[in-house]
Amino acid sequence: MMELLSLDDFKDTKIDPNWGPFDYLLHVLDVDQQKMLKSQNAPPPPQTLCKQDHTGFKLRSKFNNSVGLKRKRNLKAVEEEDDGYGDRVAPKLKPKRSKKQEKSVCPIPPPDLPPLFRQLIVEEMGGRGLVLVIQKTIFFSDINPAASRFSIPFSQVKTHDFLNEAEAKELDDKNSMQVWLLDPSMRGTSITLNKWVMGSSSLYVLTNTWNPLVKNNQLKKGDMVQLWSFRVNSLLCFALVKL
Repeated sequence: MMELLSLDDFKDTKIDPNWGPFDYLLHVLDVDQQKMLKSQNAPPPPQTLCKQDHTGFKLRSKFNNSVGLKRKRNLKAVEEEDDGYGDRVAPKLKPKRSKKQEKSVCPIPPPDLPPLFRQLIVEEMGGRGLVLVIQKTIFFSDINPAASRFSIPFSQVKTHDFLNEAEAKELDDKNSMQVWLLDPSMRGTSITLNKWVMGSSSLYVLTNTWNPLVKNNQLKKGDMVQLWSFRVNSLLCFALVKL
């Protein structure tokens, strides 16, 4: 879960009197990313079961270690999925749980856009209609300079509703679309959206200016990213977030 920044996060900050508003924004982004990296490197908390005491508040108790380890092994097999372009992975497996556990396990909250991205998109750009398109692991084919494209397999797309009827028809007719993309460093760039059909597999792809984006944001194999869509004055835009 994303943690909001506090004053303690800026206790080591040295203010430069020559800073302008954009410099402060970049510094806040840097502090936020450092805090995110620290939280990702911290050991994960034990999975919990939800119970209720006499007050009605939820109490947490640890899973049995053997159940937790078994669930971890099963989930490891589904960390990656074939993106339809040469990245082969293991088939999906569902962790075995008793009916009692399935009823008691705390629900996982839906993913949310980082606060700084939301502030920039909604408050400063006037963006509306935020939709999570995909959350995926970066494959080698996504950072291969010879391929120069970011794949969005239909099998991993959360929803296709980020396209309106006219845009969907444009892509179905094998026409490309120029869209605006906010990269992980919160810099805007124009990029091309296409739809590819390869046999029984279909995917969206972001191409043309993808290689510079990979280089500028130091994307590498194994990185987890989210692609969000939104609209500014009805124009389709995207935001790529590195988790």
